[in-house]
Amino acid sequence: MRTGTRRRANGALECEVLAALQRAGGPLTPREVQEELPGALTYCTVVAILRRLHGKRVLVRARRGLAFTYAVAA
Repeated sequence: MRTGTRRRANGALECEVLAALQRAGGPLTPREVQEELPGALTYCTVVAILRRLHGKRVLVRARRGLAFTYAVAA
């Protein structure tokens, strides 16, 4: 049983991630996206959302060192 935890509406997390990337004005790593989001989302959750949006071709990604960076597709 969950107590004190509220679920977001479908797509709400994707919208929050997109808004964070648009505010940034450039590519961000998953860790940087996580830092921009309100609340306590886990790193794995952020990565899953970014991968999902990349799969939908809403985001583009590129390598930066060992990590990927993500940006809103033009």
